[in-house]
Amino acid sequence: MIEEIKKGLLNFQHFTYKKYEKLYQDLQGRQSPHTLFIACSDSRVSPEILTDSDPGEVFKIRNIANTVPSFESSQYDLTTVSAIEYAVEVLKVKEIIICGHSNCGGCAAALSGTDQLSHLPYTRDYLKPLEEVRQKIDKLITEEDLEKKATLMEQMNVVEQLKHLKEYPSIMEKVQKGDLELEGWHYDIGTGQVHVYDEAGEVFIDTNAFDSD
Repeated sequence: MIEEIKKGLLNFQHFTYKKYEKLYQDLQGRQSPHTLFIACSDSRVSPEILTDSDPGEVFKIRNIANTVPSFESSQYDLTTVSAIEYAVEVLKVKEIIICGHSNCGGCAAALSGTDQLSHLPYTRDYLKPLEEVRQKIDKLITEEDLEKKATLMEQMNVVEQLKHLKEYPSIMEKVQKGDLELEGWHYDIGTGQVHVYDEAGEVFIDTNAFDSD
């Protein structure tokens, strides 16, 4: 066990657990999260810190580039699909958030072209579905503004994954009944800003604007 993990574990057992002891005891035999948070596996993205949530409030799925398989290709990613199914059908979450982020390695690799990932064959195959998003970016931004392209790739990827969620009949049935909300986020690691996708306007809105509500 590396020293950083050992120290963290001991701190949890001696301090953090004690702080939340009653909550952990209440959660021992059940969980009732209100939100399913689909985020990138990136170590810099922490759903609990980002949403200021306590244990038991957020059910999480982490993978490269925060992806959701399309309905027609769902059988190729049973890990993600089964977790979504469990969150929606069993845990009855009220919201699903897909959270992309700045400086996303998965999106950057897809933007550069997966043919450059011969040394990472599993990652190359995993990112192939993002090729369609990359093609849209190339049509929208012809100049070589790499930073602009990267941000747009990350945001359009979030929109694409929201589209995939809507392909699942069980999810759309709940959305139409008002039992489930879907949201797309883009988190800027360097500034802490979070932009939420506004489907009507097809733009990402800075959540600082919510302070005026």
